[in-house]
Amino acid sequence: MTKRYDQLIQKINQRSNPDSYTMKALFAEENVTSLLFENKKLKTAEVYMYVQKAMKGVAQEYTNNSKTAANQVEAHLKRSHGSGVHFERQGSVMTNTHIIKDNDIDLVQVTNKSKGVDHSGLKKALDNPQILNPIEFKNLKKHSDDFKQYEGSQLTDLKNIRKQSEEILASTYKEVDIKKVNSIYVQVSSPKRDVDVVTATYYKGVDYMKTNRDYRRGIQIYNKELHRLSNVDFPFWSIKRINERSILTNGRLKNMIRFIKNVKFDCDNIDNKGAIRSFHINAICFNINIAKYQYAHFLDLVSVINDELLQILIDKSYRDNIKSVDGTEIIFEKDSDKKLQEISFLHSEINQIVIDLNLLNKKLI
Repeated sequence: MTKRYDQLIQKINQRSNPDSYTMKALFAEENVTSLLFENKKLKTAEVYMYVQKAMKGVAQEYTNNSKTAANQVEAHLKRSHGSGVHFERQGSVMTNTHIIKDNDIDLVQVTNKSKGVDHSGLKKALDNPQILNPIEFKNLKKHSDDFKQYEGSQLTDLKNIRKQSEEILASTYKEVDIKKVNSIYVQVSSPKRDVDVVTATYYKGVDYMKTNRDYRRGIQIYNKELHRLSNVDFPFWSIKRINERSILTNGRLKNMIRFIKNVKFDCDNIDNKGAIRSFHINAICFNINIAKYQYAHFLDLVSVINDELLQILIDKSYRDNIKSVDGTEIIFEKDSDKKLQEISFLHSEINQIVIDLNLLNKKLI
């Protein structure tokens, strides 16, 4: 059944650009011709405009406000924590793949006193120097030689940082929620944005120690209820990989990510806090062979996504090899049935868009 694209367009406008700021053109719209949809009359069709808007995302003015809000919160915390804490950013705002104008942003406050270290991985790498180049071996050896056991309590440090931050933010902002176990919720009034403040420690994995590249550092988030650290995450590596892949494809990777997010947001069958989250959508799109879309017109990207979701549904061996963007997790390993159900809903929605484009294209010829 054909969708009500006029209503869907209105919803996208309301959540991503209600003030009608001028949006940058999609590179895949301006510089290439569609192989599938050649009729120029399509440009005035609602389905065309819907796909276009669903891929463009949020106006830059709103994104800038999200970053400004995080900077304000950081400034308050930095005055209290001083040099003992370093600040990072994570989340979809940092890759510009968010779809909501007032999307919250994650501010990560990281202790500088101690770091997690992959000691077993470091030892294994140094025991096999033949697989390392000279620079990698030198860097790993230095990390090994320079290591000193931290004499303090890492968890106590993180607990104190979290507690101190709660007090600072509660005395500075009216809307603060300190009950969340992994983060502090802050609502900044001007610009009006939500900021989640996460307390964490850096983690030095082998890939970081080989290169000393900051973007290869991992983090472990402090859970105040359990008084322990989360599993290691590599958000900065994920951000870098998405940004670089999108440059290589002239924005098409991010177009696809935003498109799936928008379709999911408006899908009645999927809870937006369901099994398929931004993390999984990023991985699914990142996994697509770039030869399939590197030079594609934006309308053709819809078919690329549709084909990818179908392959995930019908080919277990294929989906079982799809990893997270940072390469550390098989994304369909857990809650597979629920995730596949949501992928099926997404495929149904996107397949209908492909059908509508094809029917309209033939009708206008």
